[in-house]
Amino acid sequence: MIAEVDLQLHQCLGELIDNALDELVEASAEDQTLEPRIDISLPTASNAARSPQISVSDNGRGMSPEQLQEALSAGTSGKQRFGSLGLFGMGFNIATARLGTLTEVRTGRQGDDQWVIATIDLPAMQRKSTYQVPLRYEDKASEEHGTLVTVSKLREDMVSRLKSKRAIKETMGHLGRIYTYMLRDAKGGHSGAELMGGANQRVYVNKRAVRPHIPCIWDPSRSVTYKGGEVQAATEIDVQLTNAYACMNCGRWYNSAHEKCIECESTLIEERERQIRGWLGIQRYADKSDFGLTFLRHGRAITYQDKSLFHWETPDGEFELEYPIELGMGRIVGEIHLDHAPVNVRKTSFDNSSQEWRFMVEKVRGLEPLRPKRLIGSENTSPMSRFFNAYRENKPGLRYLIPGNGTMATHEAAKLWGVKFRNEDPEYLTDTRWYQAAADHDRIKNGPPPESPAASDDEDWLDGEGLSHLGKGAEGNTPASDDERKADKPEPIKPETEEQRFARYAAAATLLSDTDREVRIGNAQPVLRVYVTSGVELTKDGRKQPYAIRIVGGEIEVFVDRSATLIARYGWSPMNVALMCAARQLQSVYSVDGPIDQLVTSILEQFPDRRVDSASVRARADSLLNDMRERLADLAPRDAKTYWSALSGESCRAAEANAISIAPDVDWVGAVQSGEFARYLSAQGIHDLVINGPELVMDGTLFRTTYKAFSESTRADQVARVGALLADLRRMVAESSSLQPLELSRLLLTADLLDAEIASS
Repeated sequence: MIAEVDLQLHQCLGELIDNALDELVEASAEDQTLEPRIDISLPTASNAARSPQISVSDNGRGMSPEQLQEALSAGTSGKQRFGSLGLFGMGFNIATARLGTLTEVRTGRQGDDQWVIATIDLPAMQRKSTYQVPLRYEDKASEEHGTLVTVSKLREDMVSRLKSKRAIKETMGHLGRIYTYMLRDAKGGHSGAELMGGANQRVYVNKRAVRPHIPCIWDPSRSVTYKGGEVQAATEIDVQLTNAYACMNCGRWYNSAHEKCIECESTLIEERERQIRGWLGIQRYADKSDFGLTFLRHGRAITYQDKSLFHWETPDGEFELEYPIELGMGRIVGEIHLDHAPVNVRKTSFDNSSQEWRFMVEKVRGLEPLRPKRLIGSENTSPMSRFFNAYRENKPGLRYLIPGNGTMATHEAAKLWGVKFRNEDPEYLTDTRWYQAAADHDRIKNGPPPESPAASDDEDWLDGEGLSHLGKGAEGNTPASDDERKADKPEPIKPETEEQRFARYAAAATLLSDTDREVRIGNAQPVLRVYVTSGVELTKDGRKQPYAIRIVGGEIEVFVDRSATLIARYGWSPMNVALMCAARQLQSVYSVDGPIDQLVTSILEQFPDRRVDSASVRARADSLLNDMRERLADLAPRDAKTYWSALSGESCRAAEANAISIAPDVDWVGAVQSGEFARYLSAQGIHDLVINGPELVMDGTLFRTTYKAFSESTRADQVARVGALLADLRRMVAESSSLQPLELSRLLLTADLLDAEIASS
């Protein structure tokens, strides 16, 4: 019957690994010189059908005959329920029986001269109607120690699984995620290593190391500004709980001391410490599925990338998804250790109805909405809510720590860098590449910071008047000697080499971060890098031009002047200008036939972040609208009646309908009186405020646009300008799916202009 428990291959191995890790952690603490390791041997796809067997061994302290007898007794465990990863007893028997029908356990301690061996043959035990097996002994060297579990006569479904060429790779991937904490090195070179921690254990499958799935987070030293304070990109969770009493046999907890467990009648009840610990962080890239929290028990991941805490439980018991907001892509990750909370027998989930789980939810996520969009009175001040609000948008730049290329967010490029992080590329272990891309985006979009004027020399005027000989360096009117005149003679100017010229360009340039990669051009695959220059003149044969290109050794470098007419006057992106200008030379060098636009299109198609589609336009519009609503929610309560009266009847009804769709039991009359209605305004509603009450939303309140200081005619121009931007925002929200790419590009430019008008928080 226990063999019918639904466990996958990696879950069966996990039960055996748990027991080995428990032993190795204790053995390492006892012997600092021990180099702990677990070795797993799996049949390959080519030999899975020929008498296959699976083995798991460790180099721990091993067991005595008495310890082995207790360990293998089904229904008992020599381990404490809440003090270990594994439970030998039932967990061991379920896992081995699920793998195959014949199991051998070989164990021995250092100093002993014999291995202790037990063979569990399930069919033979059934035939004999006995569950007793004898112990055997074999000679060994006294210095040998450890435990080896070998399972043979594998079950058909396991053999079928192992015949797949992907079986071993996928199993190692599962184990890397389940044991990421146990396998990690807290002193590793990746950002956040010390915060995330780790046990630095080693597991090998067929002599290949299982690599932990390390979260790719920003360094805790990075931060963004939210409500006047700094919110670090990664933070520790440490909630100390009062001690309680746990039954070491069945795991039931008690708030007070008990002599006997009411569940299993065991008298093994001990006072135990309880703690909610771990961390929350922001991932360096956004993804539609690769995010969420991992919940661990004694170092083993029970649930991986869990997203349940991103739902808000409404007062009527319904669950509503609150995160992610934009494009369905999230970045919040973390690990929460719940060593005191109960899990199911397969170790695949915590008991979400338990008091321990619900208390964790309250402390980590909070009981209120993550952002104050529901009219329930209290604000969520939990760690997750603060992360949610500070990093809620996927807007490129340092404001939200999102890599960009000066035009848009480079989500796909950031994810490709994440792959290099997983492959342990040393250049991508820290967040430097991502941070530089976010900073470069701001630099390309906003231009370089103005240079401080050089300090003037008090004697410059003497030079200008031809009187430099009267300066501080002059000693009277003594004429210069012949040697001095020769020394002052300028060196002849040497022609600048191409290497020097491009080095000069590079010193005044910013790399478009998503272009530092291989691209397919004809039959070649060179590395393409595009730079935007500022303050340096690009030339060819002595003539100024808006671009410069160099192709050397399989690498293409294109420099584009940010003041080029197509960029400064017509709004082209630097990438498009670079490709159009360089296309003919690329065609010639790489022998590509066909029209220019076909070549440019084939290159752009390799940069998915640069596509313009209705989904990205709608997401950008929703982001701006939510941002303005949040700011208005702080402004409207100052004079709710005046703000409400500036709205048209249509906008009032739309706000009420929006509020009801989100919170059906909303007190709308109270929301109107308090100013909370502002959280539900449509783009048309904000447009009404600009047209009917510009003094309410300009001059640094909602918009940075100056209003009161101008004349009446200029005021009207300011209102018309912002109103036109908001009219486009209405189109972005309502009609973007039916618009052509050229119009979508224009609307994205409008979004940038509107974003620049919104006052900073």
